[in-house]
Amino acid sequence: MNIRKLINTIGVVLLTIPLSVSAIQLSSFSKNPSSNNSLTKQREIPPTSGTDKIVKEPDIDPMFTGGTAAMHKFITSTLNYPKEAIEKNIEGLVVYTFVVEKDGTLSNFNLIHRADPLLDAEALRILKAMPPWRPAKYKGEAVRAETYVPMYFKINKNRRTAKTNSQGSSTAKTDLNIIANEEIFSIVDQMPQYPGGEKKLTEFLSNRIIYPSQALQNGIEGRILCSFIVAKDGTVSNIEVLQSPDPELSDEAVRVLSMMPKWNPGINNGEKVNVKCVLPIDFKINETPIPPTTTNN
Repeated sequence: MNIRKLINTIGVVLLTIPLSVSAIQLSSFSKNPSSNNSLTKQREIPPTSGTDKIVKEPDIDPMFTGGTAAMHKFITSTLNYPKEAIEKNIEGLVVYTFVVEKDGTLSNFNLIHRADPLLDAEALRILKAMPPWRPAKYKGEAVRAETYVPMYFKINKNRRTAKTNSQGSSTAKTDLNIIANEEIFSIVDQMPQYPGGEKKLTEFLSNRIIYPSQALQNGIEGRILCSFIVAKDGTVSNIEVLQSPDPELSDEAVRVLSMMPKWNPGINNGEKVNVKCVLPIDFKINETPIPPTTTNN
C-alpha cells in the first residue's frame, strides 16, 4: 500500500456583509508555498507537451495566476450570493474538480460535493469566469492536470444551525456547539498545521492506515476527500467524508483522522480561530490483490 504525498490546504476569505464565502485551495498551488510570491514575476512560457493525456502527478502543479491571495480576491469580488439562498438560509460546501489545460484555460468541470443547486451553480459560474491559470509542468513542458477548488458558502454565524450530512458519508467526532454557535473560517492569515508539518502528518497517516481487506481483495483504490474543523485550541472535530469511491475506505480514513493529536490552530488578525480544512488521502495498491478466501482445503 502506498499513501501518496498529502496535499497542502491553504485557506480563508470572508466577506464583511452578512454573507461570507470561503475558498479552500488544495493541490492547485505550488508544493512549495514560498514559490507563490514569484508568480507575479514574468515567466518564460514553457513548451507544451505533445500528448493530451492528463498528468496525475506533474512536477509543478497548476496554479491560479498570481497565487493564493489573488485567487481569493477574485472569488470574493466575483461572488454573487444567490438571493433565494439568502432568503432560505442556504449554506454549504461546494467542490468541483476541473482540468487546467496546457494554455491555462479550465475545462472538464465535475461536481463532486453538492450543497444546493443555487450554490452549486454559483460556484461553477465563478470557476468559469476565472482567467487562465498557470498550467502544470512535467519534464519542463506544460501539461494537462486536474485539480479542484472547494468553496464554502456561509451566512453570518448567528443564523447558522447544525445540519446533517446530506451525502450520507462517514462522519466522526461531531461538535454541534462549534457548528451552531462558533464562527468557522476556511482561509485565514495562518492556516492550522499538524505538529511538525506536512511530513509528520504524512508519516502519522501512513503508519496508522490499514488498507481494508475487502477493498484490497477487490482491488479498490481511490482518493478520499475529507473535511474537518481545527478548533481554537487545536482539537480536531467534525470529520466528514466529502468524496469516496468505497465505504470501507471512507471508514478507514475517518478512523485514522479521529486519532489525530491537537494541531497548531489557525490565526486570523492575530487571534486563534476555528478553521474548516479539507484533506485528500489517496489509497493506492502496489501489490497484486489478495485472492478471495475459500472453504476448500
